[in-house]
Amino acid sequence: MINTLTNKVLNYMIARYKSYKQKSCNTTLDHCINVAQHLRNKAKYCFLISNGNDGWCSTRLVQPIFKKNHSSFTIGIGTHPESKKVQELWLNNKVTLAFENTREDASLVIYGKAFIETEIDVKRQYWQKVWKMFFPGGFKSKDYVVLRVEPQRMEVLSFKQNITPEPFGLKSVALELNQEKQWDLA
Repeated sequence: MINTLTNKVLNYMIARYKSYKQKSCNTTLDHCINVAQHLRNKAKYCFLISNGNDGWCSTRLVQPIFKKNHSSFTIGIGTHPESKKVQELWLNNKVTLAFENTREDASLVIYGKAFIETEIDVKRQYWQKVWKMFFPGGFKSKDYVVLRVEPQRMEVLSFKQNITPEPFGLKSVALELNQEKQWDLA
């Protein structure tokens, strides 16, 4: 009897939470962009997914670099020019970046094209001082390049920020960059 009562209370609480979240769902363009920026800014790392040479997707944890208060979603990733990811991008520059925020029950996925940057000015823009241990020559080193990811599409889901479209918790809100380089709901 206690198990039955516990299950009924639990089911009631879940139904109330779901109903509240569904009523407060906000999938307006401005809200989705603001939440996407927030999730991007909070992330220390994300997963970079590229097309592997063997037919499988290649996934690795990377440190995304961007201007904190900048509205652009362009992301830089520092790496070695002979890395596997660079070799894969020479063949197919379409990539996916996946961000997760467990504290907010949220995720951001960015789909874009990655460009291999070797220009000193670009490398300086994305340089992190702690990378000196990986690239002793600093941002001028030939052993350091930047993968500049230009987003074309994003998907955002956030329980904390009420981006929970139907079916509840199983679908993200998609945004696409239009020809004027502005974000639209897809």
